[in-house]
Amino acid sequence: MQRIPVLPPIEDLKKRRIKLGLSQRKFASYLGVSQSTITKIENRRLSPSYELVKKAFDILDSFGSPQIGLAGDIAVKKVVSVQDNELVSKVVQILQQQGFKQLPIRDKDNHWVGSVSERSISSRLLKVSNPKLLLSREVSEVMDEAFPMVAEDTPISVSIPLLQHFQAILTTRKGRVTGIVTNADLVRMLSSDALL
Repeated sequence: MQRIPVLPPIEDLKKRRIKLGLSQRKFASYLGVSQSTITKIENRRLSPSYELVKKAFDILDSFGSPQIGLAGDIAVKKVVSVQDNELVSKVVQILQQQGFKQLPIRDKDNHWVGSVSERSISSRLLKVSNPKLLLSREVSEVMDEAFPMVAEDTPISVSIPLLQHFQAILTTRKGRVTGIVTNADLVRMLSSDALL
């Protein structure tokens, strides 16, 4: 006796189609149905056959692993940053007050020039005889490389490998920074409805 595979909820068709950037018209052409059929299915005005739904999910799966969203979907929109001439003591204060683990750094011309993290500060503590001296240094003396930037519409699946090497990534739209994504945002995404 052959088991019939259980398919994801039909509402996922629309979510996945949109995340893949497929128009209703294009998706309908892949399925061999009219655009109005897709509209009716997505608006729950038509109950499609099992075979059609299976074919639809197979087509979506053929685009590679289903995307789990875009970097802009999970980015924190308010990017807290510090200038490179600020003191490390101010960075420590912001990290503690805000509960952050890292911050991007800008220069006086508003260019993103580096980053600083709890880890980078604590590793430098080993290199000074008096920890208070570290607090009086400018951030530019202790900063690390700038966080990489990705467009808001970059798939999260592309962003994950970057977060294995960097503490955060910045999201952009038309060259402007619009948000920040950290590993904490990925974990938060797992417990939300962001995943299909």
